[in-house]
Amino acid sequence: MDYPELADRLYHGSNEAISAVDLSKSVPEKDFGLGFYTTTDKKQAEKFARLKTNRSGGAKGYVSVFILRETSDLRIKRFIASNEEWFDFVLYNRGFDRLCKPKVQETFDIIIGPVANDAVGTVLNLFVSGAYGDPDTIEAKETAIRLLLTQKLRDQVFFATEAAIERLTFIEVCDVYID
Repeated sequence: MDYPELADRLYHGSNEAISAVDLSKSVPEKDFGLGFYTTTDKKQAEKFARLKTNRSGGAKGYVSVFILRETSDLRIKRFIASNEEWFDFVLYNRGFDRLCKPKVQETFDIIIGPVANDAVGTVLNLFVSGAYGDPDTIEAKETAIRLLLTQKLRDQVFFATEAAIERLTFIEVCDVYID
């Protein structure tokens, strides 16, 4: 398989149990855009479930587990590392498209890549304001990429289209208790 990340179980951490994905409930201006986010790392999904549950004031989060069926006809993009191409894509999806080069135009069904840390909003705002130097320079982008600490989180597997969502099969929901 060209994308080994897609061969195993995929996990989605949330303050809600999700057995059927509804793209209309997606939140805008996230790393890869409007869609459904999963990871290949169950512990990472548990962390996101705790984070979302704490923000909502709940007592229990959930990790929804899926497997992905055949993807040969889907458009898949993989970002190997948190590099300038990945950063431009995140900038674009977070609403800073005027600073992207080249302009992001291609669309994908599934996107695989690094996860920016929780400080992404702060780092991007400082980048845009010129705190790391001229935003048009590679030096400023490299500083912002370093500050996003993507190496601490494993990966994200993002589903952007109904065609991709239709290939997901729900397996189970695991409870995540909040301390």
